[in-house]
Amino acid sequence: MATISSRDGFDSLDPAEARQLARSALTRTGASSSHAVCIANHVVDAELAGHPSHGLRLIPGYCELAGTDGSKLDAEPHVVNARGALSVVDAGGGIGYPALEVAVDAAATSALRGGVGACSVIRCGHAGRAGAWAERAVEKGVVAIVLLAGAEPPFVMAAGPGSVASLHTNPIAIGIPADGPPLILDIATSLVAEGKVAIAASRGTPLPDGAILSQDGAITTDPADFYRGGALLPFAGHKGFGLAAMVEALAVSLTGAAAEDRRPPEGALVICLNAGGFRPEAEVRASVEELRARLHASSGERLVLAPGEPEALARVASTIRVESALHVRLRQLAAAPQI
Repeated sequence: MATISSRDGFDSLDPAEARQLARSALTRTGASSSHAVCIANHVVDAELAGHPSHGLRLIPGYCELAGTDGSKLDAEPHVVNARGALSVVDAGGGIGYPALEVAVDAAATSALRGGVGACSVIRCGHAGRAGAWAERAVEKGVVAIVLLAGAEPPFVMAAGPGSVASLHTNPIAIGIPADGPPLILDIATSLVAEGKVAIAASRGTPLPDGAILSQDGAITTDPADFYRGGALLPFAGHKGFGLAAMVEALAVSLTGAAAEDRRPPEGALVICLNAGGFRPEAEVRASVEELRARLHASSGERLVLAPGEPEALARVASTIRVESALHVRLRQLAAAPQI
C-alpha cells in the first residue's frame, strides 16, 4: 500500500501498485488489456527514470479524452505499407504507445536484416517519452533515431520574444548500444518540456529564465503564464527552433502524417541502423565506453554524465513519489464503472 505523507503532499507508491492503478484506470475507460499494459509500463518507467512529466500525471487526461482522435485506447496499429527497408504504421487514430512499439520493432528488424530500417507512424496520438523508444531499439542491438511531431494548432512554441507560437516541442531521441548503460539522448526542442511546465505550475515553482513567454510576448518565469496564452521558448534560440521545424518536416511532412484524410495530424519517424554495420559491434561498444570515460574525466566542480546516465541512476529507486491529489484521482479512475 502507499505511504501517505501529510508533510509534503506526496505519497510513495510501489511501482507494481502504480502499474496496476494505471492499468485499471485505462481498461475501465475502454483500453484493451494489451494497450493498458503497454501504456502503464511506460508511464511508470518514466517516473522511475526521473521524468514525472511523462509519468502517471498523464493517465487522467488519457482517460478523459478516450475515444477522440489521437486518444482511442482500443485502436490496433498495423503496418499498411512495407517496401524494402521502409514501412508505414497506421495507428488508427489511437494513442501512440502501441504504434511506436510496432514501428520500433519493424525498423529494428529491418536494420538487423539489411543494415538500415525506417518506419513512419501516421494517425498517431501522444506516444510518451521519446527516449523510451530509443531504449527499446537499443535493447534489440541497433542504433536508433526517434522523431515525434505534430502539426495541428494550437501550437505551443514560439521562435522568441515578440513572436507567436508556431510549432510543437517535437522531441528527438537518439540511442546507441554500449558495454555499460546505452547512450540515450532524449530532448524536447523547447528549453523546458510542457509537462515540466505543468508540474511547476501545480507546485508553484518558478521556471528558468528564458523558458516561456507571457501572453504579451515577454519572457517570464511564472509557469501559470504559459496557460494564460503564453508560449514555450526553444533551447539555444534559433538552433532549437530550427531543429523543431526539421523534426516536423521529417515526422510529418515526409511521412504524410498531416494529409487531409488523416487524423490526428501527428506522426513519428523511427530510423534504425545495425550497430555492427560499419565495424564489429564489440568495437562500437568499446569506443562508446572510451567516450563515456572521457566525459566522466572532464568533471570538475560539476559532475559530468553521459546521455542516458541520469535516467539509469534514477532507476535504482524502489518507490515512486506521486502528488497525493493525483494518487486519489488514479484510485477513483481505477474504481470507476467499466465503460
